[in-house]
Amino acid sequence: MTARPATLGGSGAMPATAIVAVGVTLIFWSGTAIANKFAVAHIDAITAGTFRSMLAGFVALGIALALRLPFPTTSGHRLLLVYSGWINFAIWPGMLSLGIALANASHAALIMALIPVYTGLFAALIERRRLKPGWWLGAAIAIAGTAVLVVFSRPAAELAISTNYLIGDLIILAGVGLCASGYVAGARLSPVIGSWGSTFWGLAAALLILVPTVAFLFDRTDWSAVPLGGWASIAWLAFLSSLAGYALWFLAMDKAGVARIAVWQFAQPVLTLAAAAVLLDEPITWPIVVAAAAVIGGTYLAHRHAH
Repeated sequence: MTARPATLGGSGAMPATAIVAVGVTLIFWSGTAIANKFAVAHIDAITAGTFRSMLAGFVALGIALALRLPFPTTSGHRLLLVYSGWINFAIWPGMLSLGIALANASHAALIMALIPVYTGLFAALIERRRLKPGWWLGAAIAIAGTAVLVVFSRPAAELAISTNYLIGDLIILAGVGLCASGYVAGARLSPVIGSWGSTFWGLAAALLILVPTVAFLFDRTDWSAVPLGGWASIAWLAFLSSLAGYALWFLAMDKAGVARIAVWQFAQPVLTLAAAAVLLDEPITWPIVVAAAAVIGGTYLAHRHAH
């Protein structure tokens, strides 16, 4: 999961609190694709994505009410909240789970690393701001790395498996684009009600479609056959990847500044690749290594020239 972009920086040495918060957050977020893969092994893919967001949404609603987080008062800001919440916390998690069910966690991690690139592009289009040549170069490198990942790192031994990988990768890629547009909407709302308000109220707003969706899909899963590992994966996604991850990330940004903290996100796909190799036996092939270097390097270059 990638935090919504902001531009404020910090000065001086990073406080120990920020370092610990960033480290724990990266563990939580790098485990998102891994936990998704475990969950979809036992639970219908779309159900897994929406069910975990629904659980997080109920908790987020309680937090928003208990802390009396600001709620948007104008129709335009409420529209931003609904769009951001529905896209980021309802549609995107379902697409991610479905894509991972067809492909794997390693592919998902690298494709998700493109979110900052898409976010920068959408923000520039909305703000009618011209992007620097360095941004375009970084974006081109990252997208080329994704093309290598999608085209050359699929299993070729069996055509059906290869086709599933391609479809899964394309679903995640499309979801990344939607997710980035939701982040831009959330970023435009955050100055009005704050990052916590836009996130937790966004999760709560997503309940309007998450609850009926989960109810409709409920019978597609034999819940009595879901093992403890499946439930643990859902819990990780709902409470660690979503709620705790965002809370710690915001804490780190508050202590050390957004600009310095955001750079740490480039370690996330690397951690996911390592975890997928150890926990899921997903091979790290040369095409994946090349794709990882291009995606991470290109995204970092685009990030450096975003402003």
